[in-house]
Amino acid sequence: MPSLPAAFAHLRALIRRQQVELRQALRVTVGCVIAFALYHLLNLPQGYWAVFTVVIVMQGSIGGTLAAAIDRMKGTLLGAAVGGVLAAVRPQTPLGLGEALVIAMPLTALAAALRPELKVAPVTAVIMLISPSGSSMGPLTAALYRVVEIFIGSVIGVATSVLVLPARSTRVVIERIQAVLNEMANLAEHYAADLEMDGPSPDRHLENARVRGLLGQLDAAMADAAREHSSRLSEHRIAEAVPRTLWRVRNDCVAVGRARASLPGAIQPTLGPAAAILLKSEADFMRRCAVALGASARVDRAGRTEALQAFERVIGDLRSSGVTQALSFEMAGPVFALAFAVESLDRNLGDLADRLDETALGKAETRPAV
Repeated sequence: MPSLPAAFAHLRALIRRQQVELRQALRVTVGCVIAFALYHLLNLPQGYWAVFTVVIVMQGSIGGTLAAAIDRMKGTLLGAAVGGVLAAVRPQTPLGLGEALVIAMPLTALAAALRPELKVAPVTAVIMLISPSGSSMGPLTAALYRVVEIFIGSVIGVATSVLVLPARSTRVVIERIQAVLNEMANLAEHYAADLEMDGPSPDRHLENARVRGLLGQLDAAMADAAREHSSRLSEHRIAEAVPRTLWRVRNDCVAVGRARASLPGAIQPTLGPAAAILLKSEADFMRRCAVALGASARVDRAGRTEALQAFERVIGDLRSSGVTQALSFEMAGPVFALAFAVESLDRNLGDLADRLDETALGKAETRPAV
């Protein structure tokens, strides 16, 4: 059996690893308790919807919670309006209910299809039509209570996200940029290993898919941060150019992989090692960018040019020796495609470092390079 100090040490380590998830669990719990107490205090007839709303709208960041709360309110208003009006005018028979559903569903489902933020509208409309509370208090009164209950839950969710161990969207953006950079650094190193080996290259499709997925998450986090900033809930100083530049870097990595797959065997022993050294250097630079962003510091550019210059010398030697001129168009194409891709990668990473220097929490000019 482990000793008590060892058990506590293990628990502390577990808490450190899962602190983001634990904070979110605490926020949701606090929000639910407040909503539960408030709906009993106000004696709302279906106040449990306020508790449900807290659970539904609370996301991993303030911006995400705000977006979910706004979307839920929009959908609830539409669904309650359509469902409440139809419930008030329909005949109180099973046939009348069916006719109301036939009218409500196309309206709300079409609205949800055209505007995804209204996705709860059809659910709300159905609840307004078939819920027994509508017959006991009147459909329009039930619709009003429904909107009030969702509004209370949404406000509590946003307020709890802001006041209880707040997770700022800018922090999420930084973490996702770092995740993208580290994943692309791994991919660049794997392409470097492919260039150093003979034979067909391994399939890197899954690795590229992971990078693409992380970039999609970054775009969503940027939208949340912008929404948070526009609501004056926090500052947001990561430039919109950063995700766009990361997409260009990702496209350069894809181009490197495609060129490597078609590189002529006669060129591989000469060009492959120089390109591999350059890609390893770029992978190291990506990781330096990630570290500098986390530290709010300028990116360390030391030693960036040597690997690129060595690669350009190899390309120049191939041209001057006439090796590339002896290749057919189909065989020469991948050689120049690889040269263009790695040079573009180097250029776009330089642009990325410039953007990070300008925007990393607004403190890049005052901190040393990392």
